[in-house]
Amino acid sequence: MTTKSRRRRIPRRSVAALAALVLLGAACGDDAPTTEPPGTGIPETHGLSDAMLARVLPSTVGIEGVACGRLASGSGFALTENLVVTNAHVILGIDEIVVHTVDGRELAGTPVAFEPDDDLALLDVDGGGFTPLPLTDTAPPGSTGVLVGWESGPAPDPTPYRVDRAVTVRIETVGGTERVERPAWLVAAEIDVGDSGAALIDRTGEVIGVAFATSTLGEGVGYAVRSSAIEQLVAAGTDPNLVIPGC
Repeated sequence: MTTKSRRRRIPRRSVAALAALVLLGAACGDDAPTTEPPGTGIPETHGLSDAMLARVLPSTVGIEGVACGRLASGSGFALTENLVVTNAHVILGIDEIVVHTVDGRELAGTPVAFEPDDDLALLDVDGGGFTPLPLTDTAPPGSTGVLVGWESGPAPDPTPYRVDRAVTVRIETVGGTERVERPAWLVAAEIDVGDSGAALIDRTGEVIGVAFATSTLGEGVGYAVRSSAIEQLVAAGTDPNLVIPGC
């Protein structure tokens, strides 16, 4: 992974919350996504074995800090031993980012990448020592897995999800007003505030995407940035001098 030496600034804006989205359409010629949970609704179980769940949970983290005078919180997961993926809107406005681990540690997180169009960010967590979770951009319609969020803290709260299909959403960039198209997964899942940045992990232990939004038009409807966007962010390199928006 390359490291950029230049200092980059992001436009300032107030902290974003989970958003209601306007859907543009679906991939592969499917009809426009519904606002109701797909298929038979939210699955009762995630389908991961006990051994697989025990293996992936320590690779997830909780993220919190004070932004604009309020406590902001979210979730994330390990991409390398010391690199964590989360949503860009989770860390917007936070001066000091605290990363909580399954084993009870509280570590400092330093933003090194911030992509407002895809709502993704990378944190360098010195001393993390995490086991990385692999990525996949394959998620067949109807497939199930586990969304590992930290909304209840101080431990991860696994919840099942079911993939409906690949969609494209239209939403404002994080920290800006321009509307962009974001490739995503439409899923049936209970996603709460604090689940932003949570990994959606399939039955093989691979991450298919990152939860970033719910719909206000129907319960149990969630959206996740596809893992291909994470790969593009990593390929663009990191910047240890990155400055993210303030309040």
